[in-house]
Amino acid sequence: MSSYYDDQEFTGINYTQQPFKKGEYDNCTFMECNFENLHLSNSTFLECTFINCNLTNVKFGGTSLNQVLFDGCKLLGADFSVCNIFMLGLRFRESVLNLSNFTALPLKKTTFLHCPMAEVDFTNADLSEAVFTECLLTGSTFEQTRLLKADFTTAIDYKIDPTKNMLKGAIFSKNNLSGLLQSTGIIIK
Repeated sequence: MSSYYDDQEFTGINYTQQPFKKGEYDNCTFMECNFENLHLSNSTFLECTFINCNLTNVKFGGTSLNQVLFDGCKLLGADFSVCNIFMLGLRFRESVLNLSNFTALPLKKTTFLHCPMAEVDFTNADLSEAVFTECLLTGSTFEQTRLLKADFTTAIDYKIDPTKNMLKGAIFSKNNLSGLLQSTGIIIK
């Protein structure tokens, strides 16, 4: 039987040392909790906030994340591609997302604010109208990705091939155009 939690705050819990109760969490806050290598599979998080939590290598198989904010979290190697896509809604602020996977996810209007995102996989994702504010995208993969009206104005170190992605209306800074032209062999000085 699943547990139900509503409007609760969970602070400083190390779930690697005590069990995490799978269930439905509605409008809950997790602050400074450790979920490293934990299976959050088949749990539901609705309008929840994770603040300064360690979610390194967390397993999200079948997990529902609806209007969830990750603020100051460590999400190294998190595989979001196996989340339940029904009503998926994510926001990230000052969270480390290196080596994470967002393959084939509907991420329209997702915001990434001040997030290091090295080696992140966005293959086949829909990032229409997403905003990447001061995000470091070194080695991240954009292939067959919908980036319609996405905002990369302040994003850094991205490489996006315009022939392999949908970019209509996407916004880029003229100072970072090399990330769009690298695949063409054009040299910019």
